[in-house]
Amino acid sequence: MARFDASVRRAVAKYEQEHRVHEDEEHIFVKSNLKKRKVILNDIKWIEALGDYIKLVTDEANIVILSTMKSFEKQLPEDKFLRIHKSYIVNLEKVEKFNSKNVEVSGRSIPLSRNKKTELAEALSNV
Repeated sequence: MARFDASVRRAVAKYEQEHRVHEDEEHIFVKSNLKKRKVILNDIKWIEALGDYIKLVTDEANIVILSTMKSFEKQLPEDKFLRIHKSYIVNLEKVEKFNSKNVEVSGRSIPLSRNKKTELAEALSNV
């Protein structure tokens, strides 16, 4: 019976987490597949350049948007996101570890530009 109760609690917690109220969370609307889509900033793990497009990587999905890194970077709060490479912007709260060449976000290694290393260290000390 205790195992069943624990399972039910986990299922309820997972449901609440997935369907939590997002009204008070910072978000942006992005145009993807001809629809405006609400993206919670905190859900974004990293943003990757794909030619004329960018890919927002979240737990739920990868959202591809027609935009440049530069213009999208302007929409993001500077204290939460940092461009660490010409092709990558990371959510500072999602960074797990980094060294002189790579940043690890959710177990995935992302390249770190040499001249961004000190900027990243400073930004992470403020998170």
